[in-house]
Amino acid sequence: MNMNSVRPQKRCAIYTRKSTNKRLEHDVNSLVVQREISSAYIKSQQYRGWVALPNHYDDGGHSGSGIDRPALSKMMKDIEAGKIDVVVVYKVDRLTRSLADFVRLTEIFDRRGISLVSISQAFDTSDSMGRMILNVLLTFSQFERELIAERVRDSIRTRKRHGKMHGGLPPFGYIATPEGLVVDEPEAEIVRFIFAEFLRTRRYTQVMTAVRERGYCSSVKYSPRGKPRGGTPISPSTVYSIVQNPMYVGEIRGHQTNYVGQHEPLISRDTWKRAQKVCISRKKRDPDSRNTDHFLAGLLWDELGRHMRLDLHWHRGKTYATYVSSNAIWSQKECKRQYRSTADHLDALVLASTAEFLSDRRKLRKALKSFGIFDEELGRLGEKGSAAAKRLELTPKSQLKELFAAIAYRVELGEDQISIEFRVLELRRYLEWDSEMAFRGRPADWPCSDARYIQNVAARAVTAERWPSLQISPRRDNCKGVPDKKLIELVRSARRAQHLVEEHRELDLEALAKRQGCRPAQFARLIRLNYLAPDIKTAIIDGTQPKELDRKVLLNSNIPTDWAVQRKLYGFPSPTRAIDPRNLFGRGMWPSAEPRRNARKITS
Repeated sequence: MNMNSVRPQKRCAIYTRKSTNKRLEHDVNSLVVQREISSAYIKSQQYRGWVALPNHYDDGGHSGSGIDRPALSKMMKDIEAGKIDVVVVYKVDRLTRSLADFVRLTEIFDRRGISLVSISQAFDTSDSMGRMILNVLLTFSQFERELIAERVRDSIRTRKRHGKMHGGLPPFGYIATPEGLVVDEPEAEIVRFIFAEFLRTRRYTQVMTAVRERGYCSSVKYSPRGKPRGGTPISPSTVYSIVQNPMYVGEIRGHQTNYVGQHEPLISRDTWKRAQKVCISRKKRDPDSRNTDHFLAGLLWDELGRHMRLDLHWHRGKTYATYVSSNAIWSQKECKRQYRSTADHLDALVLASTAEFLSDRRKLRKALKSFGIFDEELGRLGEKGSAAAKRLELTPKSQLKELFAAIAYRVELGEDQISIEFRVLELRRYLEWDSEMAFRGRPADWPCSDARYIQNVAARAVTAERWPSLQISPRRDNCKGVPDKKLIELVRSARRAQHLVEEHRELDLEALAKRQGCRPAQFARLIRLNYLAPDIKTAIIDGTQPKELDRKVLLNSNIPTDWAVQRKLYGFPSPTRAIDPRNLFGRGMWPSAEPRRNARKITS
């Protein structure tokens, strides 16, 4: 009997990593070498049923100090989906150089029954001696990484103390040469203009507008390989960094202090001090969401996909906190109103819904099953739900923000419901949490699992509309529409029918239809015509309705009450309104600007 025919197949994932981007563009690089050696090893283990998966898990240019890497995250998600049986690496330090991260990864591997194989290091993790050897190897890998990092930091500090840049792109206004930084006079003129405008207006946004209106662009510079760089309009982030960069006063920013640089300053010491004084005064603001106990800031979105921020308003000495949707341009054009919800009410509602979810064993077991938890472990965790719910209700408000940032991935607010998207990985940890200390999430573990569970809560937490969504446009002077007299008469008949209903409440449908001079079925259709959207009625009056819409179509159709559906049904466009981009600049956006004739494109 052939044993290979009955031996179970083991799907092997090859993981490779390289810390730098150097030589990655070559056909043969470190990642390719690691993969070929690993593939050859897997082929040598075919008698054990090993098969290499076609998926590539290659992280080029990523350090081993953390586990937030694209390919590693993809591999961990495939492990969670049950697509991998063995993880093969050339050396253990390719997986991670952090002992703490390695412990987390091995916990997940053990829970999923995944074998870890290092080709160049022979060890067996099934016994205590093998695990000890593995930990020793990882300890030396972490020591090597930290030693390299210390040498690099020492080199950077030494160069800064001597007044030299430590590498990277030269700041705006300078050109990097072998002798050091040299002033780029055209860009230096822009830097001086930015500081002068900032001292005059004391506003970042006004400086950004002035820069854009003058058409300033960055210089065209060339990399060592001859590739052009720059020549584009100056961005808001560039303006902001220029105002706060000590390079322009002849200093180099250090970790705790600034050092005197060897380059030529572009502004005077007095100008720099006055600009920094303005910057400090701009930072002195009233308390914001970071100084409150409202824990949904940063997690909350509305059902249209707009982020909801915490808005604080003071009136007669009292603070009013409200979650408000971001007023995106597309939502203004489409007349989508901002969602607003009282922060205290919404926080209490989400907190109570989460506690109810934890105490409901049926819902909790369903969420845990999505994480691949079954049998005895599922029953054990399900029993801990009620205790976790009580612990949540007793948690101080000051600790709720960090707690929900861990267990909740996102909270979405709708007109009639709230959707809480739980991060099941952290939810499991919270169920098993028995410490008296505040619960803290492990963000380093989040890339390893994307298992989430959405709990929908039927509740209305959106406050009433603050601005009308009704849009009625006046008739234009050049309107060439020809009104359809039959359609207009039909709309007027509908109004008369509605007045009959309001004025003669003692009459039934047949009597009302008789007074209207029509049959009861037609009278009912006339009543529904009063539900037409205002913009459809005004189009009928102006004669600008679609040609296909006539009296017969309108009278015989079953008119829906939803105005948006009516527009789609009868061929009307959705109402929009013109938005002046300059009025939105205060929200951090550039005004729309066509290419100007006097735009200064500097080349050097």
